[in-house]
Amino acid sequence: MLLGFIIATIVITLSPGPSIILLLVVSLRQGAMAGIKYSAGVISADTILISLSLLGLGALMQSSVLLFNLVKWAGIAYLIYLGIKQLRASSKVSVEATKVSGSPYLQGLGTTMLNPKAIGFFVAFFPQFIDPNQAFWPQLMLLGPLFLSMVFVMFSIIALLASRTKLLFESSKGQITLKYGAAFGLIGSGFAAAFAQRA
Repeated sequence: MLLGFIIATIVITLSPGPSIILLLVVSLRQGAMAGIKYSAGVISADTILISLSLLGLGALMQSSVLLFNLVKWAGIAYLIYLGIKQLRASSKVSVEATKVSGSPYLQGLGTTMLNPKAIGFFVAFFPQFIDPNQAFWPQLMLLGPLFLSMVFVMFSIIALLASRTKLLFESSKGQITLKYGAAFGLIGSGFAAAFAQRA
């Protein structure tokens, strides 16, 4: 289950979205260090949102395993929905149309904190990898920091790459590969969680 969590985290982190697009913009225009500061802002916001989300999950698990499983199945459906949405989206990721100003850290913090879907995503994502038959908090203490660490490392690597090679992210072939890789990865994560639930 831990390996599945790591793979799903990689796929979801690399999926095109507001945070990663702005990360590319900041890194391309202000350099790798600005991109890393932006990444630190994203992680700060994710820490707050994950804490709020998982505290709710902990209370839910203590009150009803049935309700927890209902949330888990809703999460499976949400992952598949995100994958289908990614398939239908344009593969063109434009970094030129986005303006950058102000502190990179505050941009990362604000972009993530003001995303109304963030808490819903974390509530949907984490239950796929939590065993309701085992103690909740030890699992949380492993998965939460692991998720945050992986996101920060991957965002920092993207910042370093983006600041050095613009063509890597402007290539139409690269954007198409990213689009379909992320889409099928999300759908696959949803189906894998569903089959694991039935096993």
